[in-house]
Amino acid sequence: MEKDNDLNNQPQENELNKKKPIRGIGSVGINLLVLFFYTVLFKLFSGNADIIFDAFVIGFYVIFCLLMALLSRASWYWLLSAVLVLVIGFSTCTMFGNSLSI
Repeated sequence: MEKDNDLNNQPQENELNKKKPIRGIGSVGINLLVLFFYTVLFKLFSGNADIIFDAFVIGFYVIFCLLMALLSRASWYWLLSAVLVLVIGFSTCTMFGNSLSI
């Protein structure tokens, strides 16, 4: 009987193999989607002339993500969002800026 109780108390193999979702990573994805949508909207509706405005919006968005990193519990995800928005936004502005000079 004691062996049966020990077997019942151990986690099943299926329970051990289940991967738990990472909490907070959804905020990174949402921030990247927001960056994508407003960059595409700026490109479609304003052309290349307002790339400076897009750069300012990206800068404010990075500052917002950094403030959220300071104020929230899931600060690493907001910090990751800030870094990704900065890198992707900067490279997008650089790409669009280079297309102006060609």
